Amino acid sequence: MSNLMGLSKNLFMEKFKLMNLTLGIDVLAVIVSAIMYWVSGGFHFEMKYLLDLFLISMSIMNLVSFILLANKNEHIFTSNNYRLLPITDTKLYFSNLLTTFLAFVYLQVVSQIISGILYWISGADIGDVRLDEIPHLVGFVASLALLLIIITLMLYSAITVIHFLTNWIKGVLPFKSQKWFNFILYLVVIWIALAIFNGLTVNIFRGLNYYDLFNASSMERLNQVLLISSGIFFVWIVIFSLFNIYLLKRWVETIR
Repeated sequence: MSNLMGLSKNLFMEKFKLMNLTLGIDVLAVIVSAIMYWVSGGFHFEMKYLLDLFLISMSIMNLVSFILLANKNEHIFTSNNYRLLPITDTKLYFSNLLTTFLAFVYLQVVSQIISGILYWISGADIGDVRLDEIPHLVGFVASLALLLIIITLMLYSAITVIHFLTNWIKGVLPFKSQKWFNFILYLVVIWIALAIFNGLTVNIFRGLNYYDLFNASSMERLNQVLLISSGIFFVWIVIFSLFNIYLLKRWVETIR
């Protein structure tokens, strides 16, 4: 596990198992709920109900999975099992971040496959698309997918920034073991980080006339909005990552 590929494989398998467990619990809950609905409805059942139930549960599952992966992501940075490996902190950081992202993508792909099967079985109407709209629609979907990828990576790297900063501040203060203090400190760091992020991002958008583009009605303009947003958020990923790697090398210690 000392090489990068071995490390990445090991990290991904841990998160892969976690996502499978989450998905399994979600599917089991949907099946149990569907059976209860079937019994209470006089053994009459509509597949549309199962589809709607899965879509609702999938929203909850995505939130829970995101939090679980974020927690797993942060634990690895403070784990003796990984920090003591003969590999640089930079490689550990990017391997951890990318495998977390891939595990989340895996969950989304499996969820969409299940949703597609339920759509097909239920005979739900997905609407009509004109042939002349397909090229623009493909471009829009690609731009949106890129934006979602960038946002996911940015959120995970931002969570790491907050975690590292909070631990660094606690390390230089005398009452760091107090739980109430840790809670308040996290809130303060999150508030300051959000204020800085929102202020800078809004000013950048204004400087690029972003909101004028957003008000445009054409699909091409909408694609421009998505691509500009992706570019700006990618810059934030770079900034967060540089900051995280610096703190990881200088200040973050193992605790487990």
